[in-house]
Amino acid sequence: MNNRTIQTDNPYPPPYGPTRGMIEGLQLMQRLSPAKIDENLLRANRVAPGNEYKVIGALKFLDLIDTTGRPTQKSQLLKTRGATYTLALQEILRTAYRDLFTYLPPEQATREQLYNYFITRTGIGREMAIKATRFLVALCRLAEIPLPAVSTRARRQGAPSITSTGGRKKSTSPLRKQTSTLRAPPAPSATWPSTPFPLVLAITPETAEMGEEQLVAFFRKMKAAWRRVFTEER
Repeated sequence: MNNRTIQTDNPYPPPYGPTRGMIEGLQLMQRLSPAKIDENLLRANRVAPGNEYKVIGALKFLDLIDTTGRPTQKSQLLKTRGATYTLALQEILRTAYRDLFTYLPPEQATREQLYNYFITRTGIGREMAIKATRFLVALCRLAEIPLPAVSTRARRQGAPSITSTGGRKKSTSPLRKQTSTLRAPPAPSATWPSTPFPLVLAITPETAEMGEEQLVAFFRKMKAAWRRVFTEER
């Protein structure tokens, strides 16, 4: 692999912000048709607080807004549904990441190779490359672009995946993660039952919108409530 930085045909650096926030930026463009998308609009809609500029950069990289923040004609494709939406998103990604898809075919790429591409071909730093890789993998799954090597490893490690419905579900945006499950960790102390408690939490779209601090507080309350129930039963 070439170790010097290569100038790609995309004038913007690859998106390296928080994946969730950048996905929310795409969702916003699906729901709204603003004349201009800027940090103020993202802030008003609570999209990626503190990282609004990174979302703007991602939308520019994907050619969904121009240099002034005005939505491009291509952005209208995000409002389509079904197979049309999926094919449109694939085209958006293949155009934006043209150099990557030429240099490293997705059907052969591992997560490590994607990371190395961002390091050596775009010149961004380590942390940025990790985040850029994470976002690209999420986008490929949404667009149903196969990443066999990455997907196999994710399943083996039990990593969650992000999927797209392509608008086939009536009440859900095609970019919104539907449901996932979290299993409670093993009992940390002797005050918990000796037999495993198969607690499975269904994450609804509303719960999925909760921030990290809100989720931490939520799980702490559940933990305290469960300990109280067990103590009273004893």
